[in-house]
Amino acid sequence: MVSYEDLSDRHAVETALDEFDRLGRWTFLEKYGYGEAKEYFLVTDTGRYDSKAIFAAAYEVQHGVAVSNAEISGGRTGAARRLQELGFIVEGIDDERGRRTFATFDAALHEFRIPFENLGTVREHLAKFEFREAYIPRSGGYIAMVPADGGLVHYINSGSIYFRKADGTGEQIDLPINQSGRSGFSRSASARKTAEVCTECWLELPSSGVCPNH
Repeated sequence: MVSYEDLSDRHAVETALDEFDRLGRWTFLEKYGYGEAKEYFLVTDTGRYDSKAIFAAAYEVQHGVAVSNAEISGGRTGAARRLQELGFIVEGIDDERGRRTFATFDAALHEFRIPFENLGTVREHLAKFEFREAYIPRSGGYIAMVPADGGLVHYINSGSIYFRKADGTGEQIDLPINQSGRSGFSRSASARKTAEVCTECWLELPSSGVCPNH
């Protein structure tokens, strides 16, 4: 039986993430024998990775032993939790301690930057639903929108949106500005140009440098 604590090398996780980027999501999942994650995702600045499969790949990198889907749990007490303990941001597992809660998405934008070019797509998506609040977890990795009906959270980060549809399947929307690798994700924040923001509304400015709101 796999001990989650035996995965202790952050470099092994980074190696697994690099392989995910190189192979692409579906090839990576097929290689390791894992299905699509439904709730727990390791999150970077512009995307998300299936946490259970990443754990398995990283465990194999560190120990040279393959881990089958049946040997581990991907939930709050399993692979996702261990990845969080190693310092990675994991959607779906953050607790309420340290959350910053906001009445609206716009209020949350004062503390979370999203490229201006992406805001139209984000707002179009949010307009299809009713939300009771927004929050940014202690990790600061994304804006979570909590539906008014108590349904599953919609996760919004700099380059993508992830949510669960009524039939239970997950859907990811890649936003127009998304410095992506082959998988559609990028983990390199250092490669991104430091964004300029409007000093009045704190939205990230478009390439013109002129805020359309002021």
